[in-house]
Amino acid sequence: MGISMEESRPYRKMGTTCRMRPVTEKKIIWPRQDPVLLEEGKYRVGLLRRDLIEAAARLWRLGYPELYGSPHEFLLDPDQYERWVALWDRWEEDGRSKVYCMVVLEEVETGQVLSSSVLTKFERNLQVEFSFVATLPGFRQRRLTDEVRRFARKIAAGTGAEYFTTFCETWHDITQRWCLKGGWKIAGIFPGNFVRWNGDNEEYRGCTVHFYRFARGAEDYVTRPEEWHLAPEVQRVWEVLAQVNEGS
Repeated sequence: MGISMEESRPYRKMGTTCRMRPVTEKKIIWPRQDPVLLEEGKYRVGLLRRDLIEAAARLWRLGYPELYGSPHEFLLDPDQYERWVALWDRWEEDGRSKVYCMVVLEEVETGQVLSSSVLTKFERNLQVEFSFVATLPGFRQRRLTDEVRRFARKIAAGTGAEYFTTFCETWHDITQRWCLKGGWKIAGIFPGNFVRWNGDNEEYRGCTVHFYRFARGAEDYVTRPEEWHLAPEVQRVWEVLAQVNEGS
């Protein structure tokens, strides 16, 4: 049974500064992308396979242990992968149904996962989030990890999403610089956004820097400040953000 909106009215009619479009069914499908061999076949970057689940979970435990105890703790637990993450082995089904897509860089000879990137889809919002990147501690800042991010960008671009978001830890300015150099706009800093593991049995509320960008003409459908109703303090924050983001 469909939802009837006949008696409903928006709190405030918007759209005087942007384009409108009909409400339609929205779908984001993770595109199938063949793996790529690197350095004469020594390494392979591609989508997560079932036989790499254990190695992938180990990577996240070593490369991003701060996720322990957080909403994304499932990345550390191989038993949770088939529930949440799309697998190459059943891509026709998982590419449509799974919320998370994982790109992995593996060492072909050993099957060790050296680096990975996770994407999250919010299909009713036509949105893909670049959620996490992790690399084994001894393999960080190697140029091969650029291939992981490049592969993830191709996947995201092929989904049909029109709104992309990402966030970076406040303790990791390297990823913040990646975003700024990549043309992302700063959305703000969320204090205490996620719980984060601090070693032993300690945790804290970590703060995250959030970024966004549009694709496929989505910016045409975004309301402009001229029709917003902002409190004075919020207006000042927006003006600073607009100035910082100018040209990005």
